[in-house]
Amino acid sequence: MKQKIFSAALAATLFSAAATANPVSVKEGVMLWQDGSEVALFGVNYSVPFAYGYRSVERVGVDHRAAIDMDVDHIARLGLDAYRVHLWDRLLADKEGNLQDNIHLQLFDYLLLRLKEKGIKVVITPIGWWGSGYPEPDPVEYGFSTFYSKSQMNQSPDAIAAQKNYLTQLFKHVNPLTGKSYQQDDNIIAFEIFNEPKHEIAPAQSAAYIEDLISTIRAAGVTKPLFYNTSEQGNDQPFAQALCNTSIDGVSYQWYPTGLVKGSTILANMLPAVAHYTNPFAGISQCATKAKMVYEFDAADVASSVMFPAMARSFREAGFQWATQFAYDAAAVAHTNSEYNTHHLNLLYTPEKAISLKIAAEVFRTQKRAEKTADYPASNSFGAVTLDYQQNLSVLNTPAQFFYSNSTTVVPKAVAKLTAIAGVGSSSVAKYSGSGAYFLDKVADGVWRLEVYPDLLTLQDPYQNSSLSRETGRLYPAAQQLKLTLADLGNSYQLKGVNSGNTLTASAKNGEVTVRPGVYLLTAKAALAQQYAKKLETDFYLPKPQSTELALVHQNQRYSHLGDPFNFEVDIGALVKPEKVQLMLRYLGHHKFTAFDMQQSLAVSSRYQLAMPKDWTQTGLLEYAFVVTADGKKQTFPGAAAGSPEDWDFVSKAPFWTMALKPQGQPVALFDATSDRQNSLYPKDATVTQRVVADSSGAGLALQLGVDSLETAQAAAILKTTLSADNSLLQRNLKGYDTVALKIRAVKQPEQLSFALLDKDGIAYGTELKVGTDWQYLLVPLHKLKQTDTLMTQAYPMFMPVFAPKVEQGLGLNLNELQQLQGIQLMFNQSAYSPAQARGWHGVELAEVSLIQKP
Repeated sequence: MKQKIFSAALAATLFSAAATANPVSVKEGVMLWQDGSEVALFGVNYSVPFAYGYRSVERVGVDHRAAIDMDVDHIARLGLDAYRVHLWDRLLADKEGNLQDNIHLQLFDYLLLRLKEKGIKVVITPIGWWGSGYPEPDPVEYGFSTFYSKSQMNQSPDAIAAQKNYLTQLFKHVNPLTGKSYQQDDNIIAFEIFNEPKHEIAPAQSAAYIEDLISTIRAAGVTKPLFYNTSEQGNDQPFAQALCNTSIDGVSYQWYPTGLVKGSTILANMLPAVAHYTNPFAGISQCATKAKMVYEFDAADVASSVMFPAMARSFREAGFQWATQFAYDAAAVAHTNSEYNTHHLNLLYTPEKAISLKIAAEVFRTQKRAEKTADYPASNSFGAVTLDYQQNLSVLNTPAQFFYSNSTTVVPKAVAKLTAIAGVGSSSVAKYSGSGAYFLDKVADGVWRLEVYPDLLTLQDPYQNSSLSRETGRLYPAAQQLKLTLADLGNSYQLKGVNSGNTLTASAKNGEVTVRPGVYLLTAKAALAQQYAKKLETDFYLPKPQSTELALVHQNQRYSHLGDPFNFEVDIGALVKPEKVQLMLRYLGHHKFTAFDMQQSLAVSSRYQLAMPKDWTQTGLLEYAFVVTADGKKQTFPGAAAGSPEDWDFVSKAPFWTMALKPQGQPVALFDATSDRQNSLYPKDATVTQRVVADSSGAGLALQLGVDSLETAQAAAILKTTLSADNSLLQRNLKGYDTVALKIRAVKQPEQLSFALLDKDGIAYGTELKVGTDWQYLLVPLHKLKQTDTLMTQAYPMFMPVFAPKVEQGLGLNLNELQQLQGIQLMFNQSAYSPAQARGWHGVELAEVSLIQKP
């Protein structure tokens, strides 16, 4: 990989050491470029020079500068133009705050150079306070912030003195690769002083501390805009007012609307949580003169590719001019998702989310600041963007740009005018058999640049606990088919590999070519190839593959009913297409398996499917496996065991998958306390204690939900769940299901509850329930469920709303869309309790929630 390392002398030649005018100024609360236009920058946080990012890259044997080269190239490829990081001051300073010229500072200087070359603007937060261990234990460190709590940082005279010393030296530090200090570098547009401070002193004292740091920074020669955090304090109006009365130029906010560190993927439509961004300080007149930035945001634990564009829309509506996701994973270690396990974003290992972030960047740049947008779910279509949770799809469709995060039937607005295409999957202009991202950029009429990335097979839930030993995803640089329908290229265009080591040449047949990961020049005529071959950017970076061994991924289901439209489905990772993929199926207790050939998906070549054989009409427990034949050898999954279960000497390496085949019309579980472990979304500000207990009415378990008192509003919310991955409704025939049944009891005294189902949009439809202390089945006709308050998850900042905004749609639950139900929610109906009744402990135990057909 190419590394660009400059000597200080060469850098001084390229970049004048003289201070330049500030690239950005703040006027009446708006960040402006020198030409008077408004700033609108969107990007990521990224931390390879520091902490676990530094250690993990080192442990996998990758050079840090090479890792930075790759990641910055990919970040730029996504069209991102903003970068922010909080520095780990404990790695950069001693106890007195003296700056240390060590490998971390040197790598950060190198990163700043590479970002500058790509035109990605920078905001630096000098003080992070955090130790550098996470997700590991913190090492012994001697930086000044080690010796103080976060709240002491704005109280202790010694801590403040060390901060001021550190800030002074940091801002005077000259990057030897650019020849400029951080203040002089016009690619760095602003500074946020302190990452997520904690103030426990009077607002006036907080303001004095902030003003003291501002004066220190200005005395060090810094004239660029300065920001300070307010959202970490929660809805603290006095603090916000005191902050906005200082000479700070801007205020920084965060947004984690889906909560943090669930430990598994959230399998539900979370778009209601990002309909709007709530800023409780918008009414403070002093804050109106301060610019607004979002230093960190993410839809944590969400793998869907619909959240980022919606968040970008809501940021712009709230008046933000800067937003940076936390955090982009280094490609060298993204296969483990071990740095921040609740976040996962990388062009190679989360291609769908990466394309959606590219779409979000366009939204952020093009939507007007403070432009009002529609309420959810009407907001799923806005500007040039459409969002579809059910299809896991974000689409940007303008006359010049066509971006899509998954296969789409959307027709480009103006095919002849397209200059940029980016996607995963297939569309009407690019049918692609692989699973990685690809980019098509028009260079001239009849000339396009194509960039193709490897196939991805997600091996396991990436949001589990952090481990550098966990392989959550695997890349396969396999050959795939690409068919383009672009009028200026025609059907017999020429393809030529142009990145290092890529010598592939081909002529398209009926618009179709075979491609591997790399960069290509596409030309309608051969003569054009000679003219443009040397004018293309040819950099192309990929990490060393962890493994290219054949792998198979299958999501089993607990049960299916006779007559359900059930399909067995697997995703296969391989460098070469298997010769055959078979389903081995038998009833538990039978000796022999029956083999069925599976069919390759027309949309994605790595996917194989087979409908439930129609003559398998006996109920019982099915036992099954998949046999993949490749290079003449058979492997059986699960376990990747050599051979086939049909072999007389076959040795299994893992238990076979099972699925219960039940009679038609049996109850369909939405929640089962015995089986559901990972699908509870803890409600915002809930005071509930959730505990799994034995179901005293018989076999199985129950979820006990208890609160110490019902006297506060926060005590109402006790449960919100999604459906489990092995209990999907999408392949169920739910025609005729008309009732929801709850197996439930009150623990201490009868209780009053509000129960709701969540529809395909994540909107609650519910009713009120009275629950006695004996176990009982409560039956609620679905037609009696009416739209009610929709609980939000535990969002950060803490001032985000408890309930989703009301939506204007049908009052009743759509019974034709039961397959797309997102989960359930349960609350105490506080209005039904007198003040005396509300006091003391209240609790219920929930064992099951199911859809049934009432006779």
